Amino acid sequence: MDSSTHEQINKKLASFLSEQKSSIVEKWLENVLLPQNDPFYEEVKKNGYQTIVELIYYLETDSLDRVSNLTNKMAKERIEAKANIGDFVHNINIGRSIVYELLMCSLLNEHEKGEGVLMMQRYFDHLLFLSVKDYTALKDSIIDRKNQFIQEMHHDRLTMLGQIAASFAHEFRNPLTSVKGFIYLLQRELEKTDQSAYYFEIIQNEMQSLEEKITQFLYLSKMRGLEDKLVSVPLTTLLKEMLEFMYPRFTETNIIIHCDLRDEVYIEGDSSQIKQVLLNILVNAVEELSEWNGERIIEVKLKRNLEKTVELSICNNGNPIPDYLLENVFEPFVTTKSLGTGLGLSVCKQIVEKHNGTIEVNSKEDFTCFTIKFPTIKESSR
Repeated sequence: MDSSTHEQINKKLASFLSEQKSSIVEKWLENVLLPQNDPFYEEVKKNGYQTIVELIYYLETDSLDRVSNLTNKMAKERIEAKANIGDFVHNINIGRSIVYELLMCSLLNEHEKGEGVLMMQRYFDHLLFLSVKDYTALKDSIIDRKNQFIQEMHHDRLTMLGQIAASFAHEFRNPLTSVKGFIYLLQRELEKTDQSAYYFEIIQNEMQSLEEKITQFLYLSKMRGLEDKLVSVPLTTLLKEMLEFMYPRFTETNIIIHCDLRDEVYIEGDSSQIKQVLLNILVNAVEELSEWNGERIIEVKLKRNLEKTVELSICNNGNPIPDYLLENVFEPFVTTKSLGTGLGLSVCKQIVEKHNGTIEVNSKEDFTCFTIKFPTIKESSR
């Protein structure tokens, strides 16, 4: 078909649409899906008319350059009206169907109708593509801004929480030190009996528990450890020491320990802080397994990786961590325990990251595994 014939057909189609514009929009408005009390109802009518205007312009000029202005406007209005993208696509396709139906019922000949269908197909495909693209881009932009706002709020709250935690922790630690001193003096002054020794043991245990909680708050505040000197730490030996320290708890709760520790591995760090990490994870495993009815197993593996890192995994076969907690399990105050503070794993994460390491958790029906990776150093670096 030559260009002159093509232009003549397009002029006929444009003329036909101009005559039918009002009836097309009226019929379209009867079938569209709009939210109740849509605030843009009048704009929707205008958009319907503008859709036909742009179609006529396309038939006259063979250009789709102006369509993006319309789709961007419609996308903004549909998002503000809280319309879902399914309804948005449905409404465009309704308009397409109405135009096709009127075209097929027109007095145009079959060749002109065929050409009209092809031209309108291209137009509505392009209109639909841009509409979905603009709607999705705007929606993603809104979600990104909300996520950024939430993250900033979360960061600000954690920063404030850290400052409050540090303040309270220091205020508690000073009188606690005094109380410990006076308890020590009372132990020396008072006559010792089995009963008093039992009471003092309870007091000492409770004081130690308070000190541990205060230490966790100080780690959480990130004010602890900035001045720490990092030295070569024999991780394998340290892990063996913590397993021996926990042995009475393992025996008491009938836990079977499977170890694969192999050779000594050295990392650069603070041994007391690494012990804190190992103790927190082992204690969590013991507490979880203490409520487990079946066979109780803790697996501890330590292996070197090719990329000069060491990988430590501590797994238990207790109940899995619920999916809704798993993603945020290292956040402060997130806990599976009814009486837990939710600080232990958050402290672990901060300590590990301070040592240039990573910590992850994987929880399935059979096992819950905490995997820690540290960069290794040579023994001669000590």
